[in-house]
Amino acid sequence: MTFAAIHPEAGRIDATLDDLGCGLSWSAIYKVRPRIALTCPDCEHGVHAKVSARKLKHFAHDPGRPADCAWLNESLEHHLLKLELATRIRDAGWHAELEVRADDGTWRADVLASAHDDSRRIASEAQLSPITDDDIRDRTERYRNEDIDVCWVSPAETTVRWLSKVPSIRVRDPKDGRSWEVVDGVARFDFQQGAWIAVDDLDLTQFILWVLNDKTTPHQVLPRYRRVWFPTDQRYGRRQLIWTSQRSVGEEARHEVKRQRQEEWRRQQEEKERLAEQQRQEEEARLREAQRLEEERQRKIRAEADRIRREEQLRQWAIEDEQRRIKREAEERQRKEAAAAAEQERLRQEQLEFQAAKRWWKELSPTQIQELHDAVAGPLWKKEATRVAFKRDEAAAATAYGIPAYVRHRLYGILRPSPASLHRLPPAVPVFVRNGREAQLIADTGKVDATRIVHFNLPDHEQMPLI
Repeated sequence: MTFAAIHPEAGRIDATLDDLGCGLSWSAIYKVRPRIALTCPDCEHGVHAKVSARKLKHFAHDPGRPADCAWLNESLEHHLLKLELATRIRDAGWHAELEVRADDGTWRADVLASAHDDSRRIASEAQLSPITDDDIRDRTERYRNEDIDVCWVSPAETTVRWLSKVPSIRVRDPKDGRSWEVVDGVARFDFQQGAWIAVDDLDLTQFILWVLNDKTTPHQVLPRYRRVWFPTDQRYGRRQLIWTSQRSVGEEARHEVKRQRQEEWRRQQEEKERLAEQQRQEEEARLREAQRLEEERQRKIRAEADRIRREEQLRQWAIEDEQRRIKREAEERQRKEAAAAAEQERLRQEQLEFQAAKRWWKELSPTQIQELHDAVAGPLWKKEATRVAFKRDEAAAATAYGIPAYVRHRLYGILRPSPASLHRLPPAVPVFVRNGREAQLIADTGKVDATRIVHFNLPDHEQMPLI
């Protein structure tokens, strides 16, 4: 779809104008026979007049159109926005052409507005598809090189990254009978707040009138003021380039001068405070130095007195150290003598316990010992099929010279510990003896809880005298 075409006789014609821009009527080119040889201004391929389902007059490419034609891939929304911009410009009293291309092909304007005296030209670009910042800046620069102002227009529903990086606005199409509105890109400067306030409910016609009459122009916002307030959405947005009036530009400059004066005053105040603080610190430094010198003098006096006291103290400590050394040596001799006596007593006690244990076990014959083994192991074997391991070679002082019994490698109990060595038994380990007499003998020592003693009522036959 395109709104412009080249007529073989009349030249460029515009479907959005009643006279097609050259004094012809729509009926002179629409469904006439023989067909008028119209061509596309961009690709020079044949086109024909057409009316859409929305009664929109336009030109459509004939079959076999080239794929690289710039206007082939533009959406219906794109065309409608271009038409709306052209209509508003014409209503404002300017001449508006759609789809105008430079002779050398360096630029192609969606809508080119021209004053009737050709003193000024403004390009309006409907930008709905994605474009990089570099590309849009490059295209804007091409217009400037031709002394053409430009305004990029995108729908409010489209999020664009390049907004405010080139002269641009966002518009919202009519709803509920309302007219087209500019919702972003135009702002006024509030001197009292020292900030830009977005004009986000501006009628598109009013904006175009302002632009055409040079009452609003693109302005590069000073870095400090790029945080713009949007009253309708109750939010802030950062903008580098906005459309505004010269009055707002002047207010921003005036506020910047005021701010710089205030900052200069603050800097002067801070400098005064800094100098005062520096003087105060220097005075404090002088006082501290005088105090330091006096303290140093006093320190030397105290140091000399301390040196004398230390020397006296060292002499006293040397005497005390010698006395303590003599005392320690005497105590060490006594400790060694006591330890030797204790060791001799321990060895004597162990020898007595060992002899008692020998007598204790001499009371039993090998048969009686085996009977005790069987009495301990039998119930476990019958009940759980579990074997008991008796390790006579481990019968020593740690087990009170009793025979340790193991079940699954864990200590199960101790057989017949010597009454003289019961204090060496591990805690809570069961004690197995042959009969009640032996159980009573062990219990009477008071060194084993009676609940830990298990006896089997084995007879006291084959007893041997104690040695």
